[in-house]
Amino acid sequence: MYLRRPIILLGDSLTQFGFGEANVAVGWASLLCAAYQRRSDVLNRGFSGYNTKHVLDLVPKLFARTNHEDVMPLFCTVFLGANDAALPGQRQHVPID
Repeated sequence: MYLRRPIILLGDSLTQFGFGEANVAVGWASLLCAAYQRRSDVLNRGFSGYNTKHVLDLVPKLFARTNHEDVMPLFCTVFLGANDAALPGQRQHVPID
């Protein structure tokens, strides 16, 4: 069975809303889908409010080893850091060290 190698978009709300919102006609993820149509499937794994710690917990599940080399991602984008910069004491804060 032929499976397209996916492109994985990983990140926070900047990724989640990468396909655009109601008042935005086209987002960056939509343009990526158009550029890679018929060659790859674009999987959006953007989670509003997530920080680096949250996403690191997801990485083993997203990139689990398989017996099928052709289903490994073609490439992955990572957009994180905006939520990490929350002030100390806030839920999303990630210390520098």
